[in-house]
Amino acid sequence: MRTFIEASPLRELSPVAVHQLYKLRVDVFVHEQRCPYREIDDHDALNSTTHLLVWDSEQKDRLLGCARFYPQNEVVMLGRIITSPDQRGQGQASEMIRHALDIIKRRYPDHPVRLHAQSHLTGFYGHVGFRVCGEPFMEEGISHTPMQYP
Repeated sequence: MRTFIEASPLRELSPVAVHQLYKLRVDVFVHEQRCPYREIDDHDALNSTTHLLVWDSEQKDRLLGCARFYPQNEVVMLGRIITSPDQRGQGQASEMIRHALDIIKRRYPDHPVRLHAQSHLTGFYGHVGFRVCGEPFMEEGISHTPMQYP
């Protein structure tokens, strides 16, 4: 399957793209993971937040995955990394993370990148170069582990 990645602040996305973004995040983070929390937060709308959306090149309105990143103090926070359930295991999340890291390196060359991985996914993030940088903690009832790149 051929894909393309869109990288934009929220205000530059079309209304349909914003809908698709939030639908995918709520479907997975809230419904699938049974975690009722405020999925839409203030970081989403900041001009400094970049949203990455992975689209199916053939079905242009089909969102396959998404992520976001934003600078915070002396680091760049990467998060909300997700692929649609029917696309998991096909390498799209790794490709999306590498794409995000390329953009981050150009925009913020002296900043490390951090994320709060769901603890069961530390091995996955380790494969793309992240290393554990702190103790696990609970967030919204799910164990998370801070990780940093490089």
